Amino acid sequence: MRYQASITDFFKSPKWGTNLLLGAVTSLIPVLGPMVLSGWLITIFWARGDDDEPSRLPAFDFQYFTKYMERGLWPFLVNLVAGMVMSAVMVPLWLVPLLASGMLTNGHHRMQHAEALTLVPLFGSMAVVYVGVMLAFSLILVPLTLRATLTQAFGPAFNVGFAREFVGLMWKELLLCGCFMFAMSLAMMVLTVITCYIGLFPSIPVMAFMWQHLLKQLYQIYRQRGGTPVPLSSKLNDLPPALPPSAPAGPPPPPMPPAALEL
Repeated sequence: MRYQASITDFFKSPKWGTNLLLGAVTSLIPVLGPMVLSGWLITIFWARGDDDEPSRLPAFDFQYFTKYMERGLWPFLVNLVAGMVMSAVMVPLWLVPLLASGMLTNGHHRMQHAEALTLVPLFGSMAVVYVGVMLAFSLILVPLTLRATLTQAFGPAFNVGFAREFVGLMWKELLLCGCFMFAMSLAMMVLTVITCYIGLFPSIPVMAFMWQHLLKQLYQIYRQRGGTPVPLSSKLNDLPPALPPSAPAGPPPPPMPPAALEL
């Protein structure tokens, strides 16, 4: 996994300033903003074959706003539905200790010390279950998002066999990527506080770029380990042009003749 490249590749584009500015502006748009930003990253990472050269990745262009939104819609919907399912699971987990504490107080405002001690193991076990469910959810969400991105559809994203195989082959890398993104999120929070929340918006497109970069690496390693390929949707065929390669430096000018030097 090339963690450093997931950060530095963003700034290798000659249009990185434009990408940063437009990505920050897009993140201010409610609901549609994340979809559009995700659609741009899907275009440059998954629809093109030259993504190994970050300096040639297409710059963010508002004339493709609708196309970006269409491509970012499916992973957005998958994450939305998965989040709703997780909430439906997590809420009852916390209702159990809360109801138990309410029964022990028996309508009184204060709980006795002995009664409070009986709730410590219950709350502790619920916390362990909560962390375990959150961890399992984060691992399963990656292959769901990946299939939604590549197939550009909602139903095919929920492929249990693919999710099981992906997590089974990649669980170590998934945990490391999660830790890396968590650390970068903490750094972004510090930057946000230091800059009085001004640095929040420019950091959003960089964080999104990092995750899509890591997701592409995870899929490549998964395929190298014999994982089942996901068919690329034909909806990703309409591509913006790549940036032109940098002009190579020309030969040095010939030396001036001695007569010209004397003049």
